[in-house]
Amino acid sequence: MEDALQPDGDGRVIAFTGPATIPHVAEAWTRLSEAVAAGGDLCVDVAEVTGADLSFVQLIESARASCARQGAALRLAQPAEGALRDVLDRGGFLDGADAERLQFWTHAGVA
Repeated sequence: MEDALQPDGDGRVIAFTGPATIPHVAEAWTRLSEAVAAGGDLCVDVAEVTGADLSFVQLIESARASCARQGAALRLAQPAEGALRDVLDRGGFLDGADAERLQFWTHAGVA
């Protein structure tokens, strides 16, 4: 999984491409951890993720919680679709989710 950190008008963007699965999550963890530790808002671009499993979902949720503890925000650049949405649905991750979690992953209610 390759990712690139680039500046964004509302913080920084970290983009992930390729598979976001257990064999690749260590690299994603390193890059995302460094970005969170640097402070400030983060935008995660998942448009080019071609495969995903719950390890990636857990990583994103952990980073989101870490940002919140620092008073920062982590958001997705686009709603979870394709492989990422499939893993959210298969894992029941959105079943019974509160409005905040649904908005984060699906952008529900975002104009």
